[in-house]
Amino acid sequence: MGLRRYLELLRIRGVTPLLLWAFVARLPYGLFSLALILLLRAQGFGYAAIGIVAAASGLSVGASAPVFGRLIDRVGQTRVLLSTAVLGAITEIALVVAAISGGGIALLALLAIAGGITVPPVSASLRTLLPGLVGRERLDTAFAFDALQLEGVFITGPLLAATIATVVSPEAAVLTAAAMQTAGALGVAAQPSSRRWRPAEREPGATQAGALSSPGLRTLVAALAITAVSLGVLEIGIPAFAEQEGSRSDAGWLFTVWSVGSLAGGLWYGARQWRSGLGRRFFVVATVMAVGLAPLPLAGSLPAFAALLVVAGLGLAPSTAVCYSLVGQLAPEGALTEAYAWQIVAYVAGSSIGAWIAGVIVEQVGIAAALACAPAAAAIGLLVALAGRRSLVA
Repeated sequence: MGLRRYLELLRIRGVTPLLLWAFVARLPYGLFSLALILLLRAQGFGYAAIGIVAAASGLSVGASAPVFGRLIDRVGQTRVLLSTAVLGAITEIALVVAAISGGGIALLALLAIAGGITVPPVSASLRTLLPGLVGRERLDTAFAFDALQLEGVFITGPLLAATIATVVSPEAAVLTAAAMQTAGALGVAAQPSSRRWRPAEREPGATQAGALSSPGLRTLVAALAITAVSLGVLEIGIPAFAEQEGSRSDAGWLFTVWSVGSLAGGLWYGARQWRSGLGRRFFVVATVMAVGLAPLPLAGSLPAFAALLVVAGLGLAPSTAVCYSLVGQLAPEGALTEAYAWQIVAYVAGSSIGAWIAGVIVEQVGIAAALACAPAAAAIGLLVALAGRRSLVA
């Protein structure tokens, strides 16, 4: 593999500090979910209730992401990142206080919604900045590195959450996530590339549909939302399997091995100079992802489950990276940040629904049945993309 392409990318002026602050801001993506699950379990909540809170958080992130994306495409990044960083910290602190004070599920869900709404739009901002920093010839590698960075988030985050929850307390783990989210968003907002970025002029005749005026983007968002149900299923299924076969703390390293598989796939994807079109690449990696998830319900022990999670992860980072490039190609002029925000909507909405479904199935049917929903969702998402393939490859 030509890792030289990654080193050349990091030598470009302004890229490394931007990516470092983005990593800090997004580390809570991997830390918060498990920290919240451990906090609520410690307070005596069942997985069905936890699924409701997790879904409320994720769906609210999805609801606010396109609003913030469109706002950034109008006024720039700085004010949006600063305001959400501060408000997000306040709401996460309130969530912890409510949980340890005996708050009910309704209050916790409302605070989770408030926390999700105020998540700083760091990912959409970063992907908007990268083309101008690295140039089109290195964009595949940059987006692959972004996907790899997210895998680093999901490798480090769960381990950090489990460690802090065990050594200190689950509430300390949630507060750590809040602190990192705030600091990282402020760091991204302070970068010269972010402060000087200005929105492009909107296309003539642009409608209120904004980024979704693109048929290809609508197809992609729908396919990704359904596929992302599988991610939410694993968000609940992994801790549930760990608790059944070992202990709650085993969930941390199980999330890590899943991300290791994704990291390996992402390294391979980003180190190559691709000649095939984006549409064709998307269908290949989406198929790999669906096939890789299929054996998970068959696991009968922690070691077997860990091995299957590595396989399940192989298509995740490549799928994410090629989707970044597809979004940039499909987005209407003047709506790039909003387009990337809709990709985030697809991921968080689908994963939130998956978490809710898995929470119910784990308690009412069983863990294997819940895990079976993951490959099913990925396969249905692929079929949706195939149905609209003309809009994706145009």
